[in-house]
Amino acid sequence: MVKLLSNKKVIALFVLPGLLLFAMVFVYPIIYTINLSFTSWRGVGGKEYIGFSNYTELFHDKVFLLSVKNTMCILGIALAGQLIPALFFAILLSNLKRGTRFFRIVFFIPVLLSSTAIALMWGQIYNSNYGMLNALLRMMGLESWMKDWLSDPATCLTAVIIPVIWQWIGYHLIIMYSGLKAIPDQYIEAARLDGATNFQVAVRIIIPMMQDIIKVCVILAAVGSIKIFDNIYIMTAGGPYNLTATIAIKMYNEAFLKMNFGYGSAIVVILCIICMAVFLFINKVMNREAIEY
Repeated sequence: MVKLLSNKKVIALFVLPGLLLFAMVFVYPIIYTINLSFTSWRGVGGKEYIGFSNYTELFHDKVFLLSVKNTMCILGIALAGQLIPALFFAILLSNLKRGTRFFRIVFFIPVLLSSTAIALMWGQIYNSNYGMLNALLRMMGLESWMKDWLSDPATCLTAVIIPVIWQWIGYHLIIMYSGLKAIPDQYIEAARLDGATNFQVAVRIIIPMMQDIIKVCVILAAVGSIKIFDNIYIMTAGGPYNLTATIAIKMYNEAFLKMNFGYGSAIVVILCIICMAVFLFINKVMNREAIEY
């Protein structure tokens, strides 16, 4: 067996199928999309190479620039809205003596649901005629606050972000809860014996020792927010007036509705660059040595 594994030809033979599959489903689509971004192609006929014209046009496209702005707003709000409550509830659950399994299941249920189902459900909650939100405001005597949440320019972007936050809080909560349970109890007990409050324990003990877990959650939440498409498209399709359009929605409209595949591919390339830039930025900012006590 040792002789077999030391044979480089045999090793290459076993690795080759995996490499071919990886190249077909990952490397080739990336190269093809980058190549397509330099063309003008409607899906039929020959491709006309136009150089960087698609990229030049992107930075003069007001809808694309607005979609980038919306995506960055979603990124900031979703990061804070998902991770801060997730960490808060994870700390609360870690202090419970019993019932943690029930609460973990309850928080994780939205993660298991289809994004389409969640978007449709929240669309009904926001409905201006019979939606639950306006009905509650009416019952509380706050009729002046009632509005069409998904059509009002002042509330539409916030309204489409809330379902995303609601869906993924439980996902990050479970990850953080697992990290919390890995922290030795003696550190927390020693801090409390020294007179540390719960807030000081969280800030000085728990968060520093969970920095790797928090970093993973930040990256997952950030990349997911940048690529977001299905929830928002089902609720508003990017409207009204492109005020909820994201980069992914703009790409879909150009490539699959307008059949402008070259321009849509250029948007995909920019989206990938933004994702990589955000990942590298987070990795650099949060790249600290592990704290030991």
